[in-house]
Amino acid sequence: MCGICGFNWEDKKLVKDMSKVISHRGPDQSGTYTDKNISLSHQRLSIIDLSTKGKQPMSDCSGSLTIVYNGEIYNHLEIRKDLEKKGHRFRSETDTEMVLCAYKEYGEECVKRFNGMFAFAIWDSEKKSLFLARDRMGIKPLYYYFKDGKFIFASEIKAILEHEVGRSVDKDAFHTFMNFRFVTGQKTMFKNIIKLLPGHTLSLDVKGIKIKKYWDVSENVEKKSLSYFSKKLNKMLQESVKMRLMSDVPLGVYLSGGIDSSTIVALMRNIGGKDCNINTFSVGFGDEADNEYSYAKEVSEHFATNHHEVSVEADHLKVIPDMIYHLEEPIGDAATLPTYVISKFAKKDATVVLAGEGADEQLAGYDRYKMALYGNKMSNVTPRLLKNQILKHINLNTPNYSRLKNLICEKKPENQYMHAIALFTTDELKDLGVNKSKYFDILMKKYFVNNNPKSLLNKFLYFDQKTLLPDDFFMKVDKMTMAHSVEERVPFLDHNIVEFSFTIPDKYKMHGFNEKYVLKKSMSGILPKSILKRPKRGYNAPMDRWLSTDLKSSFDDLLHKNDHKLYNKQKIVDMLSKFNHNGNNYKHNWFNSQKLWSLYIFEMWYKRFILNEKK
Repeated sequence: MCGICGFNWEDKKLVKDMSKVISHRGPDQSGTYTDKNISLSHQRLSIIDLSTKGKQPMSDCSGSLTIVYNGEIYNHLEIRKDLEKKGHRFRSETDTEMVLCAYKEYGEECVKRFNGMFAFAIWDSEKKSLFLARDRMGIKPLYYYFKDGKFIFASEIKAILEHEVGRSVDKDAFHTFMNFRFVTGQKTMFKNIIKLLPGHTLSLDVKGIKIKKYWDVSENVEKKSLSYFSKKLNKMLQESVKMRLMSDVPLGVYLSGGIDSSTIVALMRNIGGKDCNINTFSVGFGDEADNEYSYAKEVSEHFATNHHEVSVEADHLKVIPDMIYHLEEPIGDAATLPTYVISKFAKKDATVVLAGEGADEQLAGYDRYKMALYGNKMSNVTPRLLKNQILKHINLNTPNYSRLKNLICEKKPENQYMHAIALFTTDELKDLGVNKSKYFDILMKKYFVNNNPKSLLNKFLYFDQKTLLPDDFFMKVDKMTMAHSVEERVPFLDHNIVEFSFTIPDKYKMHGFNEKYVLKKSMSGILPKSILKRPKRGYNAPMDRWLSTDLKSSFDDLLHKNDHKLYNKQKIVDMLSKFNHNGNNYKHNWFNSQKLWSLYIFEMWYKRFILNEKK
């Protein structure tokens, strides 16, 4: 795993300065390549072929093609054999060289052959063209800036900010943040800095930019038995895990004790045998009620792993400024901090870790799907009079009364889903003075209204795969792991498994109120029953405790200092005051703590990146 950057003119010092600010992504080697039309730089974290033969930028034998590459292609040996049959000769064992040769052989279509996570750029000195690509699911980030003929790209935004590109908030992006707690779509929180979308390529030549989508998923439900789907899922997961064990450095697993990460551990043990050395890492919090240590420990003992635990304590809140610096965009997901902490902790024993991200968004693992599905049924079959009677019996002071009301009364499923997942409700955004943007409507049409799935559940899953996964989870994971030069791999998100998930009938994903039903059947008899039957639980970070104690004065200072007028701050000051008088009931404060934490992260980000204050 690595960091890449470059631009379409020659400046050796500037490209080195860009590379230096992302050196944490690849501390093992660095290199640059320039001519009058291009500057490229690379920071290498050595994973495969640790020799200097893997140093980048890497050129082909003719010297006409040069690549900077970040990622892992898990089927690179298979593609390499095909390329060798076609006459290509290799000087290293790296997948980087395979990508270069595949591009030379197949052109831009080469990306369709790759199974992995990647972001790369290839410069063709003869055609004076630059080709960029990002993996199907968006596991690896890739940003660019294009204005007045200047094209700049990088793995991280901070490298682009080494140029004079300006620092201002994109208001459309801010609106999506206030809805989702992260910025989604091609925009970033920085005006004029763009994301290359997952499953897309970008070509730049004298004619300008051309962006193409090379992959998407489509619904193709098959009428087969639960046994067929559970057995096939198990087989595909085993193959995916086996591919992701490819490494010349130590591996580990982030283990929460939930079914997803426990599945990864179980399959690793099955593949490696009883003598395979598996390091597992779990993170928790000071309050035992917030922890999942007991479940993770049970899985560790069951599969005989070398288990390690780390606790996020109040003292760790001091690293939030560093966390924000590496995060680069505000993400109001409180799991960001424990991910940062566990990645630093794990680095001592593992450079590569496997994790269970992606199962929920394929196999319906969240309560939000239940809420939206049953809210849709109620809104369509319940008479208006009965709806009014139901609402009368809901206390107006109930947390998210407005959300419940809209969920029951709304007709359009895309709006119902937003009522189930939105950070701030529509009424709250109006009260805060945050105007709705056309960009938001475009995103909803693109990823929900006009998407391929016909099944309502699959529409929810598709939406989350295009938004929540690439713009929250993957960005959080990539930035927090790479801050400590750790690479995370996600077996559930092999694109073959993603495509397969859209052939599975809804009833095998959400069986009544039993989520991820087909995965549980797939792992029955392999995982302990207590793990298969335990309820879904995420990182329940004690945001309410942090906000009402250690972060209280800091948040108050930020609200009064950052003069951006993007929302009515007095409303948040009032919310914070009310929040602090509610006591320490986490469930009662959960919705408000989500909102306040997200805005705290935004204000910290604004101070660090827009005001450019480093302390």
